[in-house]
Amino acid sequence: MDVFQTIKERRSYRSYLDQPVEEEKLQAILEAGRWAPSVMNLQPWKFFVVKNSDVKAKLKAASQETLQTIYEASGWKWVSKISLEFMTEAPVIIVVAGDPQKTGADQFLPGRGQGYAYSCCAAVQNMHLAAHASGLGTLWFTLYETGKVKEIMNLPAELDVVSMIILGYPVQPEASMKRKPLEEMVMMIE
Repeated sequence: MDVFQTIKERRSYRSYLDQPVEEEKLQAILEAGRWAPSVMNLQPWKFFVVKNSDVKAKLKAASQETLQTIYEASGWKWVSKISLEFMTEAPVIIVVAGDPQKTGADQFLPGRGQGYAYSCCAAVQNMHLAAHASGLGTLWFTLYETGKVKEIMNLPAELDVVSMIILGYPVQPEASMKRKPLEEMVMMIE
């Protein structure tokens, strides 16, 4: 599959089949994450692959609490209607954590020090694209509290949870997404 086609066709899925992800596909997806660019090539990421149904259920419950907190703080009705069933339906959740000590030279600039997180996001994007190219669906999931995830997963204290990738075979293809015209996003400085 052409890289531009993969980029344009990848979608976020919120419903998954009860079908395991083949180990060779999972390894290829993790390998794609490993080859992402990173600040100063520090490769600050750790990938925690969750297949255990009890752990997935705990992550779902903690995320449901987070949604309630968001709803109470925002009053946004749509937040109260979000279903997190996909967290236990999907056969795999990849928790991507980064080491803030591996953030690079940006740590010495005022208001910066997020290079490790940006690097992890590049790895997350690579994994999403590799999953799509392998016939799998993903969801970039960020509605969680880092401390709760770290506690459930027993992660090292120094790590920061940057994202969760929900991974599996989607129930049905998602509709195409609209994008703003390029002219609204690009400013030429000549």
